[in-house]
Amino acid sequence: MLRLKTREGGILKRVLCGLGQCLARRCCKSLLPGYGCRVNLPVLFALLTASSFPFFGAGSKEPHISVRIHAEGLEREGPSFVAPIDLSFPEKRVFIKKVAIVNEKDIAAILPFSSADGSLGCIFRLDRSGTERVVEHTTSARDTIVVALINGRVAAAMKVDKRITDGIVTVPQGFTPDEILSLQAMHPTMGKEKEFESQKKEARASLARAAKRQAQEAKEKAAAAKKKAKATPSE
Repeated sequence: MLRLKTREGGILKRVLCGLGQCLARRCCKSLLPGYGCRVNLPVLFALLTASSFPFFGAGSKEPHISVRIHAEGLEREGPSFVAPIDLSFPEKRVFIKKVAIVNEKDIAAILPFSSADGSLGCIFRLDRSGTERVVEHTTSARDTIVVALINGRVAAAMKVDKRITDGIVTVPQGFTPDEILSLQAMHPTMGKEKEFESQKKEARASLARAAKRQAQEAKEKAAAAKKKAKATPSE
């Protein structure tokens, strides 16, 4: 069992078993030829948006994370339907459809793993509806790009090179430890479904500590800024 320190100093427990390594290699290979996975150089992107702590919705105690996989679109479809994305490796501008193929509501189970870029990746087993949409897309849109967004920021691009029918998809990079905790609070780990209740409880406790710590840091920062403003002589 691999242990990673989370941002709030707690411990994120993740299983990196032989099954997970095998699935990660298989899914990345089928989805990412030419975009880094086969040569261990994952695609990196600029952020679309930033969120200081997106794991609990405003006024809610429930964890939340947005995971969206978008299909490649065409510029001529117009800004109502597509948005531009600038890839940084390789340098290329593409357009993605604003309506996602699948999102976090389609996730049935997860399997996190370590990525070569120092972040975390995650294998997802989709529910029936998500699986059907992936089958349809990978059948009709061969050799196109799909882009994964995590909490509104670009995490990875994947080239579709074969039909996927088993409902297993991989986002090979881009998750933070706290984002994996959010997923663990919402979804069982593949192969450990019976342990979901204890996993969920531990993940939620870690997220609560992180939120509390962030609130304290924000308070201290505001107090320091106020003190500095008072100490600065007015002209």
